[in-house]
Amino acid sequence: MPSHRILCVDPDEDARQDTVERLRTELTEFDPVFETAATLDDATTAVSTDLAAVVTEYDLADGTGLELVTAVRDTAPDAGCILYTDAAPDAISTDELRGTITEYVGKGSVFGTERLARLLQTTVEGKSQASYPLPQNERERLAALQSYDLDDRALLESLDRITDLAATHFSVERASINIISEHSQDFLACYGGANEWDTMDRQDSICTFTIVEDDDVLAVEDVTEDPRFESRSDTLLDMGIRAYLGANLVTRSGLVIGPLCIYDDEPRSFSAADEAYLRDLAAVAMDVIELHARLDGGVETDGEEP
Repeated sequence: MPSHRILCVDPDEDARQDTVERLRTELTEFDPVFETAATLDDATTAVSTDLAAVVTEYDLADGTGLELVTAVRDTAPDAGCILYTDAAPDAISTDELRGTITEYVGKGSVFGTERLARLLQTTVEGKSQASYPLPQNERERLAALQSYDLDDRALLESLDRITDLAATHFSVERASINIISEHSQDFLACYGGANEWDTMDRQDSICTFTIVEDDDVLAVEDVTEDPRFESRSDTLLDMGIRAYLGANLVTRSGLVIGPLCIYDDEPRSFSAADEAYLRDLAAVAMDVIELHARLDGGVETDGEEP
């Protein structure tokens, strides 16, 4: 189980340490990793994509807790944000709070620490269940994926030829067609070094971010420079992935079952023409899958008549 990073920010050192020690006792079962900061600048520096939650005082020497929350939302949008403060609620702008803070907990309130611990427990549990973005139509997407027979040898041979074309066009040593199931990424067809890869956890993949792209293409010039992959970069670099281009396989009903991807072991930029080419190849791959489904006994696919 991955560690759960909780950032506690308070200019008062004694109060900061007291909060951490109490929370450590209350959240023992989650084995949280606590980090602390006294200033807005130090706290902002500590923010990264794997942050589970931030607990912050409102009044900081160089700003406010709400400024910190803004920075957290930009880098770790799924992190829980809790204002744990001596500041009175009427001294804080309600408009500033709306949509940014998970909860307000007064330090001086009865059972304040216990309430704070319960809120963090809920946040950590939610973070454990989904450390990656989910499409709004995830249930329908998974149902569409399960409707295809993706173990057919002839189908896989056809898809292999498409990954060959992609790798040749982009002059890379690795390319693959991947499917994203509920908790994992599976490699359906591979070229070159990608043949050595095994099924991986969905939370470790780039492709789980590709399938939520509005334009169905994700280009990453350097995984070490993209905050979304900060916690995954070691895994990706070990696989020889420094740059990435993925284009979604979209069914006739507009559901994404996975992407066609090419990988480079060096930083690389991608043009609009590169994206268009891979998008076209992904459409061909989806056509091939649909065709095999229709020929395989004339079954319905994706809720449509063959």
